[in-house]
Amino acid sequence: MSTKYPYTATVTISAEDRGGDTEASENTNMRVGLEAVTEVLKKVHFVGTLAAPEKGATHICVTLENGLTYYGLIVNGHAELEGGWIAFECDMPTPEELGL
Repeated sequence: MSTKYPYTATVTISAEDRGGDTEASENTNMRVGLEAVTEVLKKVHFVGTLAAPEKGATHICVTLENGLTYYGLIVNGHAELEGGWIAFECDMPTPEELGL
């Protein structure tokens, strides 16, 4: 597996509003890389395209196959057909920071 995308994950993109309504799209078996931009900002890099809710996506949940889960508010992103990235608020250490 690529060193840029060393993990297999389920990436869930959701649109959550203040009224309590949530619409989510689950993307299984995605090749991803996880980057700690800062202590509280993570960036997930992915191969391919992600399914997302019809209304604007607000949150992301990345669950690695080893069970580690990263969840947070989406702050930025970029996607093309071959892949992209999403930056999100999360203070959980990456596997690299945990020494895994």
